[in-house]
Amino acid sequence: MQGSATAIEREARHRLPHLLAELLDESVVQVETPRDDARQADFIATDGQGRVLMMEVKNSSRPGQVARAAEQLLAYADEGVIPVLVVPFMSRAGAETADRMRLNWIDLSGNAHVRAENLHLWVQGRPNELGSRGRPSSPFAPKSARVTRALLLDPARWWVQKDLAAVTGLDDGNVSRIVRRLDDEFLLERRERELRPRDPDLLLDAWAQDYRFDSHDILPGHLSGSGVELARVLAERLESLNIHHAFTGLPAAWVMDQFARFRLATVYVDGDPREVAERLSIRRAAKGANIQLVGPNDAGVFSGEHDHEGLHCVAPVQVYLDLLQLPERATEAAQHLRTHQLGWRHDATG
Repeated sequence: MQGSATAIEREARHRLPHLLAELLDESVVQVETPRDDARQADFIATDGQGRVLMMEVKNSSRPGQVARAAEQLLAYADEGVIPVLVVPFMSRAGAETADRMRLNWIDLSGNAHVRAENLHLWVQGRPNELGSRGRPSSPFAPKSARVTRALLLDPARWWVQKDLAAVTGLDDGNVSRIVRRLDDEFLLERRERELRPRDPDLLLDAWAQDYRFDSHDILPGHLSGSGVELARVLAERLESLNIHHAFTGLPAAWVMDQFARFRLATVYVDGDPREVAERLSIRRAAKGANIQLVGPNDAGVFSGEHDHEGLHCVAPVQVYLDLLQLPERATEAAQHLRTHQLGWRHDATG
């Protein structure tokens, strides 16, 4: 369910008394709107044991919204109450952000993670009861994601929008709309006319939530060999044919981090991957494939490409996104890569 904050708050006001009674195993839970306008929480819930929950409602569980709620709910940490975020449905990325920030949450479908003195609620797996009424265009759509990619390739830099337009090849109007959407998700910080990621990890999580590897044009095939040796042979053949390419997934993780032996070599190629397969004399085969030739859905995937131990690879942020959705030990490799290659730090006063 998407909608205005007012619509979500009305839905929450309707559902929360019964939902909290079920979760807290109470016959009645009182849910009220604070009378004092100075208190910023949307609802106050009181159970039969006298526990008080200060509840902030957000209309989505996108990581930026979750982080914003965590900042707002910090105000109640020392008031002897239990701060809780309420969302329509908690996404995986949102739950990970909440857990990282030690933020209690409940969604309106009955999932919850609340930790407090003498109270531990952990409910997961309930389906989204509110459905979806569609969603606005994402700032992480293939072409739009060029802005996020640029920000994450140099997250300490303070950017002006005209410079983002120059490096992404997007026009000023598109950049302005994308930046506005990122602002709406609480993912940027500003200094006069300049901007940068408020938290690069949070921005990457938000992008990962929307990213779909299968939106690229993927052609599976087979070539004799396996592992990094196969990747190097494939790279030599691509270079001999002057085909612009960049490896991602486990081959890239291996040369960047020496992590996880692998069978499947995944490489982005410029142009139609079917034509590339023909030029390489690669046998197309979905079953038993050990190669994926990938025609990118936007040329932005090549931004930040570089050579690493003789293998031309996309930038680590792109490798990370792809690993999250690839087979073998790719998910494990993604977390290892994030820890060792994407440990962003910047001076908050820089």
